[in-house]
Amino acid sequence: MKDSSNRKKKVGLPPGSIIYTGEDSDHKISIEVFSYNDSIIKKENYNEDDDFSFDKNFRGVTWVNIDGIHSIPLIKKVGEMYDLDNLILEDLVNSTQRAKVEEREDYLFIVMKMLNLNLISKEIAYEQVSFILGEDYLLTFQESPGDIFDTIRARIEAHNSKMRKKSVGYLAYTIIDTIVDNYFLILDEVELEIDRLESKVINNSNKDDLQSIMNLKQKVTTLKRSISPIRELIAKLQSKGLTEYFNDDIKIYLTDLYDHGIIVCDTLDILNSRVTELVQLYNSTISNGMNEVMKILAIISTIFMPLSFLASLYGMNFKYMPELEWRDGYYVILCVMFILVLGMLTYFKRKKWL
Repeated sequence: MKDSSNRKKKVGLPPGSIIYTGEDSDHKISIEVFSYNDSIIKKENYNEDDDFSFDKNFRGVTWVNIDGIHSIPLIKKVGEMYDLDNLILEDLVNSTQRAKVEEREDYLFIVMKMLNLNLISKEIAYEQVSFILGEDYLLTFQESPGDIFDTIRARIEAHNSKMRKKSVGYLAYTIIDTIVDNYFLILDEVELEIDRLESKVINNSNKDDLQSIMNLKQKVTTLKRSISPIRELIAKLQSKGLTEYFNDDIKIYLTDLYDHGIIVCDTLDILNSRVTELVQLYNSTISNGMNEVMKILAIISTIFMPLSFLASLYGMNFKYMPELEWRDGYYVILCVMFILVLGMLTYFKRKKWL
């Protein structure tokens, strides 16, 4: 979750004010540039302080990936190089953006959320990824170092790579598809977590389970808020107004991507329903446990009622009680009590109350 104190910096400022609203601002910014076509590939790496420039006359695809958006001077410099307006630059450094697509005269602006799962703690990290898709270039902006695009880089660098024969639109599709496919891995882990907690609640629930359920519900809610707009985003990429950014051979891939978006959103709805049902299951399990306790207490009380009556009857201080003079009266009363207990237990057993 993002710190709301950083968002307050933007309150009252005019539109187009470039203010970084994220939290991760300590790491060094790195810039990775791939320039390639079907016969040439060139890879370059820069730091924030390097004097870099990109060859706009290169005949092929140029992919510029920037890890780190907290340097406002760097963002402004890249904006000047590619003629990006201030509203776009403002959204680039605003890490609380909702997934969306915006069209400008010469480029397309896309915002998505990339997820990373810590396999040990099961915590999900949310990172904003922004795209500037032009005629022959793609700019990607990430909040932190590290991503899930290594397979894409390997495909580009591979000998006789088919990907190098594709357009920049295909590169953008591939990155978006990788992000969406990673959603499935995250959702599978969340579903396994729900299964484990559901099994525990059914077999051996305790008070700590309620807190675990509420934490899980919050996780699913955050996932839904971050991922759900993906269906709308992909649908807009398929609209006629954006066909110039994607060749005809990519349209079939976008259709497949849209199907994946629908599955992701449907899975989120199912997980959200399961977590809600898990709360109800927990309450039902606790209620059933209390009912079992009350039933046992009621049975014990019922058993002791006639015994208490006999004990109180012969504990009265009357002078003339015939049974008091019986030699075996004590043993007779004990036998009567035993028979009463045995009879009631047999009756409860037949009624399946025990």
